Amino acid sequence: MKLRHIIILTLFVLVNIIVLMTLNFGSGDLDEETAETEFIQTLEATVAENKNTTFQINGFGTVTAYNAVDLACEVQGKLLPGQHRLKPGVKFRKGALLFKVDRTEAEYNLRSRKSGFINILANLLPDLKVGFPSEYNKWENYIDRLKLNESLPELPAWKTNKEKIFISTRNVLTEYFSIKSMETQIRKYTVFAPFNGMITDVYVTESSVVNPGTRVIRIAETGNFEIPVSISATEAEQIEIGTEVTLYTTAGFERGVGTVSRMAEMINKSTQSIDVYIQPEKANGEPFVEGEYLKVAINKEQAHKGIMLPNKAISNNKVYLYSKKDSTLTQQPIDILHNADEGVFVGGIPDQSIVIKQSVLNYTDTTKYAILMR
Repeated sequence: MKLRHIIILTLFVLVNIIVLMTLNFGSGDLDEETAETEFIQTLEATVAENKNTTFQINGFGTVTAYNAVDLACEVQGKLLPGQHRLKPGVKFRKGALLFKVDRTEAEYNLRSRKSGFINILANLLPDLKVGFPSEYNKWENYIDRLKLNESLPELPAWKTNKEKIFISTRNVLTEYFSIKSMETQIRKYTVFAPFNGMITDVYVTESSVVNPGTRVIRIAETGNFEIPVSISATEAEQIEIGTEVTLYTTAGFERGVGTVSRMAEMINKSTQSIDVYIQPEKANGEPFVEGEYLKVAINKEQAHKGIMLPNKAISNNKVYLYSKKDSTLTQQPIDILHNADEGVFVGGIPDQSIVIKQSVLNYTDTTKYAILMR
């Protein structure tokens, strides 16, 4: 009986050993197969065939006021309305009183200072009559011309240095220029419109107490607009001051015409574009409106050699070229020649090279790729 048990036990152990060895062997094969299986990304591509193409330079821009300024207070006091309410959208004419600051206290201080100035001159008259008899009438007439509610007239001219020193040592010049400074300051209590325009923003309400530097309103000139448009650096080389343009709505209807009035001399580092400014002219009597978004077609056709690619194929002014030899990608710098609705027309790609037509994620120069020609 014991021998039988030993035989059964031995067979059981042998069967388990065989099963375990079989499982371990199959697992090793699976690991090797998994290790050998490598994911290869498939990308859309096309063969570059550079062609000569003629097109207009197009761009989009927003109509903005040529003159738009923030008006701030230069004095302290209670804010009062002018000829118009301080509300966005209110229009005004050049020279209109936009707003004012209560200057009652400032006017009283100025009149008090002028009264003291008259008193100084009146006290000088006896000495002038003795020391400078020939100049007495000149200064007496000057005192008669002084009015508390009017600006100080210019001081009489002295004929000798002795008279000049006499006037200066009596504090006449100091008081005169102090009062003239106060007269200049009091004119800052009223603010007039520098051009025909419209209030676009209001920063404080009427009857508020304002301080020097407080922004009150923002105004924009009406009837005088410009349209800034971002143009690629390559395209901008073909544009000159005075180049004519045609303006369209986003729906494709002609809105007017214009000319290139100025161009920036700096390239935007992030977009590699240059700002071109268009001076528009209204058509059919319909005026432009600030904030209106328009398409700008520069009426100067240019012939360029290149290919059209989707926007997503371009990254930092570069595209990816596929190598059949080792299935890797290389980056190729390009020149953006034209932006169109269907894509970007670019130059600088060698003929018959395979160009990737989509964005590439996690690119490295050693990664293997597959391509799908389209």
